[in-house]
Amino acid sequence: MTFNLDPNKPIYQQVAQQILQDIKEGKLRPGDRLPTERELAAQLGVARGTVKKAYRELADNNLVEVIQGSGTYVHSHRQGAEGEKRKLAMALLEETADRLDLWGFSPEESLNMMRIVLDKASPGEKTLRLAVIDCNPESLAIFKKQLLYLPGVSLSLFMVDSIILDDDPRALLADFDLVVTTETHYDQIAQSLAGFGKKLLKVAMAPSRHTIVSITTLPRETPIGIICSSNKFANLITEQLCYFREEEKSYPVNFETDLQSTIGFMGRYGAIVVSPDSLLFDKQAAGDALDRYRQQGGRVIPFDYLIERGSLIHLEEQVGALMEEKYHLPETL
Repeated sequence: MTFNLDPNKPIYQQVAQQILQDIKEGKLRPGDRLPTERELAAQLGVARGTVKKAYRELADNNLVEVIQGSGTYVHSHRQGAEGEKRKLAMALLEETADRLDLWGFSPEESLNMMRIVLDKASPGEKTLRLAVIDCNPESLAIFKKQLLYLPGVSLSLFMVDSIILDDDPRALLADFDLVVTTETHYDQIAQSLAGFGKKLLKVAMAPSRHTIVSITTLPRETPIGIICSSNKFANLITEQLCYFREEEKSYPVNFETDLQSTIGFMGRYGAIVVSPDSLLFDKQAAGDALDRYRQQGGRVIPFDYLIERGSLIHLEEQVGALMEEKYHLPETL
């Protein structure tokens, strides 16, 4: 027998599951003798107790039979295999659900993620075209990064101006299954797409928890600089800095047109708030500039402006519903 084991998962469960698979595929036949606990433990490089636990689980489900003084044999009644497989699957799902709950995911979020995993495993090429609209390139890049995990979704990014200034924005977006924009721009986009037959979805955006904590824990006297690519993203960062620091002021901004100039700008401030796609995070381009800045006591705060949790759940549900409608799929959950 050969085993492929993942050290990040319970070894005994994997051993039991792979023996079960060999029984199902006929590689192990009724009456076949399994290696002794000592032999298999030595083969796998695991404790003998791990193998004992795997064999006990198989025996408890009538898949193998332990004969004292003789060995462990594949049970002559194969009907137990389906029940064992289902039991192992339920145990795995329960373990996964407990872990997701521990990580703070709601039951609704866990169900959505399970649907996404099942969609990925579904055969056939199924694609949903999704257009994302916002007013600055930094936010669009964050959108794309945040939504990459959705299976079968092809993302296209549009600036707000490219929609509202187009002669026929409905024709421009006609091939898309879903159009997503922020609450800030929803009314403006809805007006431009009046009569648009496709679904238009608005999502709420907010700084990530990590970004908020990093901003609010900065000492009041810390001089702060902003580094980004567009004026609109700089205004967004300024608005959030004023809100969370409870002060009305402007902050100096460096637009990343020249990397050396940006590195020089950074050195003049005790903290910098940076767009997540900044070249400063690219070691090939910026070298160890950020590491040196941090070693000198500087604080680097990536400004992650993300789809809020409730909006993300709703978006996942809409994507799933549209995929089912488009490809006539049965509901996975």
